[in-house]
Amino acid sequence: MKICSLFRAGFPFLAVIFLFSCSTPLKQITYLYDIRDTDSTLTTISPDTYTIHPNDNLYISIISDNPDAASFLNLSQPDRNYTSESSLELITYIVDEEGDIVLPYLGKHHVGEMTTNQIRDKLQMQVDDIMQNASVFVKLVNRTITVLGEVQRPGQYRINKNALTIFEALGTAGDLSDFGNRRKIKVIRGNEDKRHTATLDLTNSNITQSDYFYILPNDIIYVEPERRVYGAKTLPFATLFTAVSTAVLIYTSFRP
Repeated sequence: MKICSLFRAGFPFLAVIFLFSCSTPLKQITYLYDIRDTDSTLTTISPDTYTIHPNDNLYISIISDNPDAASFLNLSQPDRNYTSESSLELITYIVDEEGDIVLPYLGKHHVGEMTTNQIRDKLQMQVDDIMQNASVFVKLVNRTITVLGEVQRPGQYRINKNALTIFEALGTAGDLSDFGNRRKIKVIRGNEDKRHTATLDLTNSNITQSDYFYILPNDIIYVEPERRVYGAKTLPFATLFTAVSTAVLIYTSFRP
């Protein structure tokens, strides 16, 4: 009899808790929710090409069929192993505030707002005047993105591609947490002088048409918080315990 009375006293509290904890609509937490067909085709735009900014690190190598003949043009030496970040800094060119780099024997070159391919073509013409059968290789070294806010593993991540989708970028950080607002993902892009911010909605398939669907090196992604979405692994046991305790107090207070 006491158990039945306790259940009747605590049931309203438990019902209210579960109603509030399950109140988030499915369309707010489902990626690309408006796509209902399994064979839907999404149209995407081409990603922007990243251009070089101040403080970028460039790895530039002159490759020749005679390595010794081209060694005076390179910072790296074939008999040395460069694996750590500190050693990589010794063989890369840091773009200064004016967008310039200085290469041995090749002099100063303005590379700001240029792509790596444009830099390669520019240097290739100069190298062709010095030696034959030599090729220029240019690569951006510091290809990183920063993911902050309500994700499983916030932090800075190195990327192996020049551009990756917003879904791939969030995947590197372990996806959104239960607090993450999938309709308000901010992407911050630009350099120190001018930055642009866009807000993406992961539940809307039109996201593939956004200029920010593809994430570029040095982009910052911020996931805004939202009220928590409770699931099996985030069941509010502390809240349930409080509700049961309250029900017990009510029961004992009215017990004859």
